[in-house]
Amino acid sequence: MLRHYLVTYDISNDLRLRKVHGIVRDFGQPVQYSVFLARLSDPQKAELKRRLGHALHHEQDQVLLFDLGRVHGQHEIELPTHEVVGRPLNCDTHRVVVV
Repeated sequence: MLRHYLVTYDISNDLRLRKVHGIVRDFGQPVQYSVFLARLSDPQKAELKRRLGHALHHEQDQVLLFDLGRVHGQHEIELPTHEVVGRPLNCDTHRVVVV
């Protein structure tokens, strides 16, 4: 089953930034600089996270994967969840608003 993900990243080094951009581009479609939409199966998501894990400095860089769920209707999605690869997200994720 494919799920929709919003993938964003904040990378502190230009060389790693280019590498992460290439990895994420392999799995999703760019919508803004450092923001991608991806349709991933569980094995594809695991491979994306594995490749990112090898490319990041885990204390300085961050990649966020927001699970937008399956589309249930024309304008409905499941409540988003997220995962982080690298530096932790420091905010209240219970108040996430997708616009």
